[in-house]
Amino acid sequence: MSEIPYRELRVPTTALQAEVVCVDGRTFRGRVFIPDAASTHHGPMRPAEWMNDPAPFFPFQPENEPHSFLLSRSEVLVFTVQAGANADLDDADGGGGLRRRVIVECRDRRFEGDIVIDMPSHQMRVLDYLNRADPFLIVRDGGRHHLIRKERITRVVEPEES
Repeated sequence: MSEIPYRELRVPTTALQAEVVCVDGRTFRGRVFIPDAASTHHGPMRPAEWMNDPAPFFPFQPENEPHSFLLSRSEVLVFTVQAGANADLDDADGGGGLRRRVIVECRDRRFEGDIVIDMPSHQMRVLDYLNRADPFLIVRDGGRHHLIRKERITRVVEPEES
């Protein structure tokens, strides 16, 4: 029986531009590598699914640097990608989820955008959505999606409708 070379055991991935803000304040810009196939639906894994994965570490390739390094998911405060990277996210939400405008604060950092609450009708409050088990909350801010670590959120405000 012949051995399979190690490089052939790698999972096919697609490079995705991202910005990572760590809990300690450091910011990294570069690429992450998202699996080409998802286990729960057809097509590639969505960045939100990938960040909510329980694996504790992921490889990160910084801009203009030849070597990648590993980042700990538990130390990621905010993971930002272009909205197009989650292009089918609205389809996955069924397009019928309740959109709510929120302001999310993580100490001195502030993110404003929409969340899409795709839960049963008796659990449509922002509070219910925040209390889901996923470690990251998706805040849609125009052309960007911020995945914010929930355990580091200090305050969420629903601005008054004008």
